[in-house]
Parts: sequence; C-alpha cells; structure tokens
Amino acid sequence: MKSKKTWVIAALTFILVLAGCGGKTNENANAGGNKGAGGTEQVTLELFNQKSEIKDNLTEIISNFEAANPNIKINQVQVPDSRKVLYNRLASNDVPDIMSIFPNESDFKTQAESDYFMDLSGSDVLANVNPQFMEDVKVDGKDYSVPLTMNAYGIFYNAAKFSELGLKVPATWAELEQTAAAIKEKGQTPFATSFKAAWSVGHLTEALLTNAAGYDAANGFFADSATKAESDAGIQKLIAQMDFIRDNSQADAAGADYPDAVNLFAKGEALMLPQGIWAVPMIEQAGMEDEYKMFPVPNESGNGSVIGGIDYALAIAAETKHPEEAKKFVKFMTEQATAQYLADNEKSPSSINGVKADSPQTEDVTKLLAEQGRFYPWLHFNWKAGQDSSWGAETSAYLIINDKGALEKWINQEFGK
Repeated sequence: MKSKKTWVIAALTFILVLAGCGGKTNENANAGGNKGAGGTEQVTLELFNQKSEIKDNLTEIISNFEAANPNIKINQVQVPDSRKVLYNRLASNDVPDIMSIFPNESDFKTQAESDYFMDLSGSDVLANVNPQFMEDVKVDGKDYSVPLTMNAYGIFYNAAKFSELGLKVPATWAELEQTAAAIKEKGQTPFATSFKAAWSVGHLTEALLTNAAGYDAANGFFADSATKAESDAGIQKLIAQMDFIRDNSQADAAGADYPDAVNLFAKGEALMLPQGIWAVPMIEQAGMEDEYKMFPVPNESGNGSVIGGIDYALAIAAETKHPEEAKKFVKFMTEQATAQYLADNEKSPSSINGVKADSPQTEDVTKLLAEQGRFYPWLHFNWKAGQDSSWGAETSAYLIINDKGALEKWINQEFGK
C-alpha cells in the first residue's frame, strides 16, 4: 500500500483496539489459477457486504452475474460486526476486492483520501447513477463510491392492529405519547426496540434529536464548545424522549438485538418499531402477516423530519489484482434490471436512473425525501470519524443503565465542551 496510509492504519488500529474487534483473513479474494469456461483462467473476487438484510438478494444477483460471466466468481462475505471487521482488514492491508460502504461517513472520506479505494471518476461504472446522488459523496472532487440506494428513518406501525384498536397515526410528539398510553391500556407493547444494538440506538437517537431540536440547532450544539449538554434544550428533550421510548418498550429491550426487535414487531407482539427502511426485508422474512406502514418521527409541530443518506454503495479496492473484473461486477449492479430487482426486494429508493421502488409500506416516509424542509442528512455526517460509533455506544448505555450524568459528561468530553 502507499506510504501515506501509515497514519490512517495506526488510527484505524487504535479505534479497533478500543472496540475489541477481531479481524478476518480473506482466503478467497484475488484467487486465480482455476480454469473457467473455454479453458480460460477463472477469477475469484470477494464482495464484502455490510447489509445483512440483502444477503439473499445479493446471492441471486451474483448468480445472474456469474451465469453471464462464467470466468468470474463472486464470493459474498457477510459477517457480524461487519463495520469493525472491515476497518480491521483495512488496517491489516487485507482489503476486499469489492466492499459495501457508507460514502457519506467521515470514516469513508478518510479512507478514500488514504488510497484504499479505486478512483472511479469518469468511469462508465457510474454512467447509470443519478448525478444528484454523487455530489455529496465526492472526496476532493473525485468519485470513489457507487451509490445504489437511499435510506430514511421513521417508525413502522402495525396498521391492521392500529385500525382494530381505533388508533390514529401520531403526527406530534404529544400524540405519540397518547398513542403509546392507549396501546398499553389495551394490554399491548408500544415499541419493539433493541438497546443491545448500539448502531441501531445511534440511528434512533440521531433521528429523535434532529426532530426534538431541529437540524440546524442540533448541528449548532455539537459545533459550539461553549454549550454544555446539561444546559442545552435539545439534548435535554432528547434524553426525556429516550426515557419515554425505554418506558414503553418490551421488558427485555436492554438485551435485545436488532433481529429480536424486528421479530417482535413482525409477530404482532409490539405495535411500533423505530427503524430505518432498511428493515423492510427482515420484517417480511420474519413472516409479518398484518398490514404495516411507516410514519415520520413526530415533533412538536406535527411536521416530523425524515433523516437519511446513501444506504447501499460499493467501492473497489485500489489495489485489487483484478480491476476490470471488479468494475464489470459493480457496473452490473448499476444496470437497470439489477437495480430494479434490488429495489423490488429491498424496497429502498434507488439512486439508479429509471429505477423506482414500489413500497407502499414506507411511502409516507420516503415521499418526504424530495420535500424541502422535511429531509435532512444524518447528524454524524458532520462529525469526526468514529464519533457515530461512540454516540451509538453511549446512548445505548444510557438506555440500559439510565445514568443521565454519565451521558451528559461523555457528550461534553467527546465534542470538546
């Protein structure tokens, strides 16, 4: 790898030591020597996938690609704690040929500047990507990622049971509190949550804060070293809302992971699920039988904002031994037929020209992505690399142990207050 990577490798290693992450050696990437159709050498590429929800969809896509390209084999790798594992592999110079990444993140930008990813600027790999999705993910004016889908955050609800119980979809925070109380009165659980999943709690609390304080005010708090967490109205409102979520979640929320919460909602044992639209495939795989929909996280005004960004995107290793084959697969992912298949199954808005996801379950949230003043990017896009992971861990800890002073102290220290 290039010498200017030395400093970022050290930084990534430090982050991973703190996280207690174990690495994973890639035994298949860059493999060669096998003979494919026609006696030509077969190339094996590793696709490191960070989205467990679409593992089966990718398996189908890979099968179609390999049928059309018999001399290229794609080995999909999907592991728990994939982000930590990927960072460990970058730090160890064990970079997958192709990897799913999150190009809005500060971490990705730091890694791109350190030459881990192939510069795709001007490449026909990007020919089918809607240009409006490319501007915010450029790094020093260059394209290192291929955005495929968008994400958005809201609250899923069991529409069938809402109707059965005579519940209305809440628009304001006060109405959400009233809805939760009514659900409890009916002997049911309002929220399915997963406090064990720090990444999930991080997304939840960012969405809550953006709506509680307003996007500009929330950003202003983190940028202003003079304002303390204990005296900021937005942070105090967030903490109160976290208490409300905890008090209206299932009894074992502290030990519940992401799939646990999804399954609880899908089985009708909790009537609301705060989560991103990425959860749709898992909800349906869990056997959701009732009709379900989604509404924006409520705020005081009744015009809740939707928070989101690029969700599924691919990058190619700068030093892959098979650059042309890697670009061929990534371009295949951007072809309209492939992108439409992904949209039809994953239900996320596509960033590929001419592709539309038909998802009535999430349309009350996704339609706001194009509405001025209703859609904002994740707050952590403006934070330093690694702070989003720490935010998730600390807000998760608060929901589990309920130590307000510890959370306020951490926020002040982490953001230089």
